[in-house]
Amino acid sequence: MNIRPALLAALSACAALWPLAASAQTPKEFFAGKIVRLVNGGSAGSGYDLYSRMLAPWLEKKLGAKVIVESRPGAGMMTAMNHVWTQPPDGLTMMLAPGEGAFLGQISGNTAIRFKLEDFPVLARVNTAPRALIIYPKLPYQSIADLVASGKELRIGSNGKTDGTSDTAVFMCHALNIRCKIVIGYKSSLDFAFAAIRGEVDGTILVEDSSERYMQGGQLRAIGIVSRERSKLLKDVPTIHETMKLTAEQEKWLDFRDDVRKLGRLLIVPPGMKADMLAFLREAAKDILNDPQALAEFEKMRQPAFYGSPGEISAILKRISGPSMTPERIKEIRHIILDKYY
Repeated sequence: MNIRPALLAALSACAALWPLAASAQTPKEFFAGKIVRLVNGGSAGSGYDLYSRMLAPWLEKKLGAKVIVESRPGAGMMTAMNHVWTQPPDGLTMMLAPGEGAFLGQISGNTAIRFKLEDFPVLARVNTAPRALIIYPKLPYQSIADLVASGKELRIGSNGKTDGTSDTAVFMCHALNIRCKIVIGYKSSLDFAFAAIRGEVDGTILVEDSSERYMQGGQLRAIGIVSRERSKLLKDVPTIHETMKLTAEQEKWLDFRDDVRKLGRLLIVPPGMKADMLAFLREAAKDILNDPQALAEFEKMRQPAFYGSPGEISAILKRISGPSMTPERIKEIRHIILDKYY
């Protein structure tokens, strides 16, 4: 008896059932024993690196998978985002991405970008925080108002034109009519912060947790928060809006950049993910970022978490890229970001 046809028929029947078995598997069952790569586009010791490593064990608990932080630095984290854009949407790749840098990179025509930020599924915003202008401590300014009144040039250190530091600085300088010079080319925030400490540049602009680290021991001094929102860590540092009387036009530019800032650090996955998997991961991220124990741990590390829902992020993107983003306005924004202070 030739059993080969019968065997082949049986194997074919089994193969036909495999997709059904896989589809019946819940997302929680899928992750059991799997390895998830949490891609980090920042340099070692950066805020993105620290947040990724703090998130990893909490994600492991929620998913039941092994979560490893995979570093892919380069091009202001756009190299990592390009990589995640091309990965299978199976839940095994995610990234803590710079929402504001990606948005401004797109609007400024960054040719290194191979993705559309609005097409990345967002699991959650992990953190957003106002930025502080921190300066070489021997400079005489006690506030941003003092700096504006001096009429002197301000040299800001940064690594690129849309890295969060430089683009926040140019919108501040444009709105307040400060004579600024943005000095780029530093490899990381560590490098340009030390350039400010040495007096090589006058200062820089960093998020509150990074600013606080450099203020310890008087290495640098914060003279203002570039936002309407006070810093939770730098409680004694006033905002621009508290120390200056601003025109409606000045507020328009400052508020636009602060809206972009609110995109913050986004936990994203590759596009095309199935609805049940995406819902599962979003719920897991929400649970982690609202867990009192997790929040206490983040606070202890001076890296606070501020959850933002996918709906909130979607609303911000619509607000900052809606009908007001005309070709003329895009041209003006590109000039401010790319040319005016270089």
